[in-house]
Amino acid sequence: MAGLASLGSLSAVAGAAILSFLLTGLATWYAGRRGLLDHPGERHSHTEITPRGGGAGLVLAMLIVSLSLVETGTDDFWVRCIAPGILVLAATGWWDDHASLSARFRFSVQLVVTCWLLWCALGVGWLQGIVSLTFCGLFVIWMTNMYNFMDGSNGMAGLQGVFAASVLAGLFQHSGDVPYAMYSMILAACCLGFLPWNLGRAKVFMGDVGSLALGFVFAALLLYGYGSGAFSLPVAGLVMLLFLTDSTMTLLFRVIRGERWYNAHRQHLYQRLIASGWAHGQVAVLYQAINITLVLPGILLAVYLPDLAWPVALALTLFFLLGWYLLIRRYKVSTLAG
Repeated sequence: MAGLASLGSLSAVAGAAILSFLLTGLATWYAGRRGLLDHPGERHSHTEITPRGGGAGLVLAMLIVSLSLVETGTDDFWVRCIAPGILVLAATGWWDDHASLSARFRFSVQLVVTCWLLWCALGVGWLQGIVSLTFCGLFVIWMTNMYNFMDGSNGMAGLQGVFAASVLAGLFQHSGDVPYAMYSMILAACCLGFLPWNLGRAKVFMGDVGSLALGFVFAALLLYGYGSGAFSLPVAGLVMLLFLTDSTMTLLFRVIRGERWYNAHRQHLYQRLIASGWAHGQVAVLYQAINITLVLPGILLAVYLPDLAWPVALALTLFFLLGWYLLIRRYKVSTLAG
């Protein structure tokens, strides 16, 4: 692959956005014809019946464009280890969007995909020891599910995808890893192509087919970036810090309160804001404003001043944890524990 500034690369990125837009439209039409609909309810933040499964267009466009750029015969980590996991999880999510699968089956699929990714990482020498394997395995599985948990507000998951993938593209480009900068830009473009169907008054929801695949691909790219030396561990932790804070702290508080943490609920901060009267668009803009004004500068500091990487990451993490706690105390809306 040539540099990101080449005409071919720009064409591929633009093509990915257009293809994602078109395929999401096709998935929306299909969902309407098949009756794949999400209905408003006490555990949902939307108020209108809306088709689901639009993420199929995003994922399919990402796979088509990214794999079309791989040189023949290349033994690439993306081809061997990441793309198969995306495909398997998207297919499982697509199936789940049609007919609810058991939590045990979904977790089993995630475990198999995660083990394959870790096996690949072991093969290139990125992971050593049971501790690192266990930590990375838990991280990949949590990221896969976390993204699904955070996909409950119009534009939320898509905008986060644009932000995180764009940041990863910059990090890979800075390290000289042009192919993965390109994969990341394609991912950002596909998320962008999905947004016209989901931002504002949503015409379709991403569904498990999109959110599970996106959670996995971000986990895989972060693992690859850290393992290959493209960026440091604190930088990797900052990319998805906002989503990780809301999802992880919500889960921990549910466990502490003795609730059935695995049941559907409306206790994430973004869901509390919506239940308190915020519009979906306002919440999505708030989250991305935080990303741009706090997370992005933190990442830049950590990259260009490596000695400050850990202090910056820890300071931002503590700040986010405190902010999350203060806000959920303020927005004590009626949310079902489940």
